[in-house]
Amino acid sequence: MSTSAASQTDGLARLEPAFFERLFEGAGLAVFACDADGNVLAGSERADELLRASDRAAGRSPIVDLVPAPDRDAMRECLRSCVASLESVEFRTRLPAPGGGAADFSIWISPILSDDGRLDGLSVWFLDVTERLRVRQHLRKHERLTSLGAMSGAVAHHYNNLLCSIATSLEYALNMNTMPAMRRALARTSEAVGRATALTQQLLAFAQADHRAIDEADLTETILHFLDSYEARFREHNVSFTFDWHPIPIVPVPREHLVIILRNLVENALEAMPDGGTLLLSIGRRDEHSVYLTLIDSGAGIRPEQMEHLFEPFYTTRGELASGQGRKAGMGLAVVYGLVSELHGTVAAGNAQKGARFDVILPISRQAGAAPSNCPDKPGANG
Repeated sequence: MSTSAASQTDGLARLEPAFFERLFEGAGLAVFACDADGNVLAGSERADELLRASDRAAGRSPIVDLVPAPDRDAMRECLRSCVASLESVEFRTRLPAPGGGAADFSIWISPILSDDGRLDGLSVWFLDVTERLRVRQHLRKHERLTSLGAMSGAVAHHYNNLLCSIATSLEYALNMNTMPAMRRALARTSEAVGRATALTQQLLAFAQADHRAIDEADLTETILHFLDSYEARFREHNVSFTFDWHPIPIVPVPREHLVIILRNLVENALEAMPDGGTLLLSIGRRDEHSVYLTLIDSGAGIRPEQMEHLFEPFYTTRGELASGQGRKAGMGLAVVYGLVSELHGTVAAGNAQKGARFDVILPISRQAGAAPSNCPDKPGANG
């Protein structure tokens, strides 16, 4: 230790208790000192205000009595976690505000250790995050409205192109004197109507409003059935396909949802390999609670500027609105994101050694994955 550092350490050791009292009071937070069982020993002035607002008396009482009854078991688990791991834990709850009403609080539970590393007690810090959450919700609402405006414009753009194509083809058919020419014009009309129908179905899936098929099936069984149906498609695109399967438990999923996810991911990969290539699909157990599904193609990969917008509606890997004959609507990955989220899973994109990589994580039990714990494994996970 340097002379300067040693001098600073000695100076801190000589500080009077009044200094630390001013330190905690000046922080403007409700700070409680508790024993290892979570019983309140002392608190700051803000802590006393919090106790009064909750009609709790100061003194040796369980800190969990300060939170609403439905949250107490979760907070007890957080206290036990802190004592067992000797690491800080964050907890979220709503409490009566000193001025009336209710406020959102982030509660940090930290161990107080002796010089030899033993647990002397717990410090519990109450941070009012009501305003922070309000600002965050406002920003999210603004982002949703901005996205909705962009999406509305894109939908109008696509349907305008399709309607113009239909109108032109019908006008052409009405002015034809020969049956073959009329049939060609009507065929183009039919193709445009088909693209409009496909776009509508994708929009419904993205909005999670298409619940026609709610039958559940095993994840592995559904994947195998889908791959059997796609063999001809792989040959047509000169794609060598490999299925890397690792045993997983039975995972019930909505059959139609999973098929749409697989189809959009595979079609995205085929589009990235116009001259053929290789495609690898892997499934396996990720951990005790989840399984993974990974798709890797040998295409050009994903450029850095594309990564941020990849799952946005109507965004294509060409970075432009897709329209016209044979062009995709750019909804595939947005649909994947929406459906995976509905299954309480996550999807991420990146680049493999060659080509693009998509990783889908799904919970083995959606009931278990539906609501994250209020006591996270890592501090700050709820932020």
